[in-house]
Amino acid sequence: MGKRNGPPSDRVQAGRIEKQRRDEARAKLPAWYLRLSSQLYTKYRSVSPEAFDEDLSELGESDKPSEEEDEPECECDSDASECDCGFEDEKDEDNQSEKTCEGSEAEFYYEMKDCRRERKKSVLQERKTIEKEKESAMEVSKAKEEEVNTAYTAFKKTRRQAKKKGETIPLDFVFGHRGIVYDLFSTQHVEWFFIYSMFSTQRADFYYLDECHGGPPPQDGEERPMFGMIYINAEATCEYGPIAVPTRARRKTVKVIGDKTYELKFKFFDKKYLKLSLPCAMLERGIKLPPDAPETFEFVGILRDMAQESRRRA
Repeated sequence: MGKRNGPPSDRVQAGRIEKQRRDEARAKLPAWYLRLSSQLYTKYRSVSPEAFDEDLSELGESDKPSEEEDEPECECDSDASECDCGFEDEKDEDNQSEKTCEGSEAEFYYEMKDCRRERKKSVLQERKTIEKEKESAMEVSKAKEEEVNTAYTAFKKTRRQAKKKGETIPLDFVFGHRGIVYDLFSTQHVEWFFIYSMFSTQRADFYYLDECHGGPPPQDGEERPMFGMIYINAEATCEYGPIAVPTRARRKTVKVIGDKTYELKFKFFDKKYLKLSLPCAMLERGIKLPPDAPETFEFVGILRDMAQESRRRA
């Protein structure tokens, strides 16, 4: 028989010391690696790029420079996708852990670290893109609000003059075969709700419904009422009606109940323009806002030229 290497008690003690060394070395690895590797070993699942997001705190609000501070200049002249100037904190962390990551886990750790770095670059680039698109949407909304507010100021002046003469300002709603469509804009909504993948054309539609489509039967001497729909995104939509077709421009708010739940407030002061207030509860379907969000959001509407739209599509 072969000779054993030492008594059993020595072998057990050596095994314990070796295990302790492995545990101590593993404990020095980054928390993100310990979390993900634990999931892999216990749940037998591969790591998706999104799996690293839970630990990417470096890209949070706390790392944004304040208004008083100058934003650090990027030292990379290459494409933005190759820039890693925003990851200085991680470099120190990983360089320290590289010295202690040895043994059977080293190859897997370095592979995971490369995947994590690529994910961080992707997330950072995506956030920069979203911020740029948000700024663009804010500029457009500001310009549209100024256009409508200028028209509203002019309307109030015209209305005062007409009121002195005992006159009213007619409002001629001319319905085409597709009804009337107003494109909606709101800097307030951009500020609180902007998500690049969900930010599409927002609109308010007004149309007639005949009896074949569920509308009320015509009344002698009365104009048919109109129905409508607010479309903000695929989640935040709201139908309303019937409501009377406005025949004169007014400052008074017209209140409408949408989806039998939400109070919508319109100001019909011009055929081309309107003002609209929407409750937060309607807008945040699919997106949950913090408790300090406004209860209502102000929009302006600008009439879409349907003839021009048809020509553009053709």
